[in-house]
Amino acid sequence: MFPTIEAQTQLQTAPTWAVLERELINKINDAAPQALKRYTRPDGTLYWPTHPDFQSIDGLDDAYESFHNWPLFYMLGGDAQFLIDADTEFDVITNDMARYDSGHGYPMVVKEYQPGYDWFHQGEGNYLFYMLCMADPSNAKHLERTKRFAGFFMNEDPDAQNYDAEHKIIKCAMNGSKGPAFWALAGHPFWPWDGYNMPFYDIPGGRSHEAVRENEELRTRMGQRIRERQGAGDTIVNLAATTLATNAYLLTGEEKYKAWVQEYVDAWIERTAENGGIVPDNVGLSGKVGEHIDGKWYGSYYGWSWPHGWHSVGQAVGIAVQNAMLLWRDLAYLDFPRSQIDVLIQRGIEKDDLLYVPQKYGDPGKVNYVPGAWLQYPITNEDGTALQADGWFEFMPMHASDVAHLWAMSMASSDQERASKISKKTGSKFDINAWHHIKDSGGHDGAWLAYMRGEYPEYPAAILNHNLSQVQARLDFMANDDEDPANYGDAYFQRRNPVTCEGLVQLTCGGPLPHYNGGLLVARVRHFDAQQKRPGLPPDVGALVTKLTADTTELQLVNLNKTTSREVIMQAGAMGEHNFTSTRVNTGETVQTVPVNGMYLRVQLPPNTEIDLELGMERFVNAPSYKHPW
Repeated sequence: MFPTIEAQTQLQTAPTWAVLERELINKINDAAPQALKRYTRPDGTLYWPTHPDFQSIDGLDDAYESFHNWPLFYMLGGDAQFLIDADTEFDVITNDMARYDSGHGYPMVVKEYQPGYDWFHQGEGNYLFYMLCMADPSNAKHLERTKRFAGFFMNEDPDAQNYDAEHKIIKCAMNGSKGPAFWALAGHPFWPWDGYNMPFYDIPGGRSHEAVRENEELRTRMGQRIRERQGAGDTIVNLAATTLATNAYLLTGEEKYKAWVQEYVDAWIERTAENGGIVPDNVGLSGKVGEHIDGKWYGSYYGWSWPHGWHSVGQAVGIAVQNAMLLWRDLAYLDFPRSQIDVLIQRGIEKDDLLYVPQKYGDPGKVNYVPGAWLQYPITNEDGTALQADGWFEFMPMHASDVAHLWAMSMASSDQERASKISKKTGSKFDINAWHHIKDSGGHDGAWLAYMRGEYPEYPAAILNHNLSQVQARLDFMANDDEDPANYGDAYFQRRNPVTCEGLVQLTCGGPLPHYNGGLLVARVRHFDAQQKRPGLPPDVGALVTKLTADTTELQLVNLNKTTSREVIMQAGAMGEHNFTSTRVNTGETVQTVPVNGMYLRVQLPPNTEIDLELGMERFVNAPSYKHPW
């Protein structure tokens, strides 16, 4: 039996936030089945690819991403059908995509996994799988796949020798179930898109997009340099592979996964120290930074000079550190992303009450492209080209996501100060004043951090109303959608997915959405329905985390049902990595302290009641696990 407390305070007026939470959950419960029925075939297969002879190395991730947050929504309190449908879709997509060729002489799916692609995309595609494992850890199918997938990167499969233990590198930027995919870049042409910088500016005669695009010899030379420089050796985004091993540990508890994560993350931290405090983005096959890029610490596939710059570099570093922190419970790991955030902040330029920081690094004095309209923010020179200063370029506001993940684990006031430095000093705190990844329908990390600082008390209602409008917008789109399925692209379902989880994760669990490129759900608390023995808030129950410190969590629980009692089991940490020491119950008239001294607390909620809790916490004291309370 877990320590148990019972709510004593009768609701006089239902809190707005609680009503909105339940409205949002109900609205998504209703909308998602409509989307599933309309935009998949009766057997669950997607309407993409649209041609039986389709070939591509790209797109598998987008198929999985279509349902990335369905098991997450289930874990927050969505209908049980979401877990069933998400599990079904994972199997259907895996089996269906194995019918198509990658364009490299092997299928898009080999051994139920991506055979050879970069970790920017692998991480996106794996989001669904990680959430399925967390939602249903007793599923034997998930366990078998988890161990097998992690084994691809620990040399446990003779056909997938991706890791070099001597040099502590993943051998290629393209990798997967067929091992290092050196061949994947063998025919890589010059990437011609305007609006982004070129990968390299040191090709003789190739100083601009126009020059390279219009000259066949230069295009050939650029493609050759891409193959030579990016076709072999480790790259920074491979750090996202640590989630495969962490996921395996969370299901099995086997120490080998912890050891591999530590070895690989520590190697990148050492390289950062040796590079003057800036994380390099490439390591050669003999373990030397810059080995294949003429000694340069920048220039890898999805590194500092590649299309997204800090977005992909920062996600990879943040994901790896979250994993290492969970497994090894060492706060020193947080200095890794913190130091890189500071590298950018220190080079920032104040403009319009906002700090613009460099997102990329390239050959000093050579970058000369005109940023695409979709980037919106970069500071430009008089001729419209992107500003470059000492090699750093694409100065844009820093999105708050990386700082939010950092602070949620550190609880350091200095990290909230970093959040304040990068936030706009004027205007609505709800506005997203930065380029951001929108696939998870999130982006309001800065506003949530302001709420946690006590500066934005209106945030719960603001984010929940926003989420409700997102779901309604998808329903309205469906009502007027006349696109021919024959014209669907790989992301057609993503644009129609009505599931949105940002407000529910932040408010009920006290943490940010998972890093989209392959992170885990790392939050202060997690809720389970004690009566139904399943993850998520029980029906009619709302939860609001109002304050977080290093050793306390303050939250409110509400039962809106006027006739039926509910029971919530609260877990300290999304993976039980924390302990509750005690809880103080504030009734408005008295304060009662109840000892807990464990990772679980049962809360009984009679009809139409609420309870305010101040939970004492010991953080990162338990080995994390996906296991459920029962």
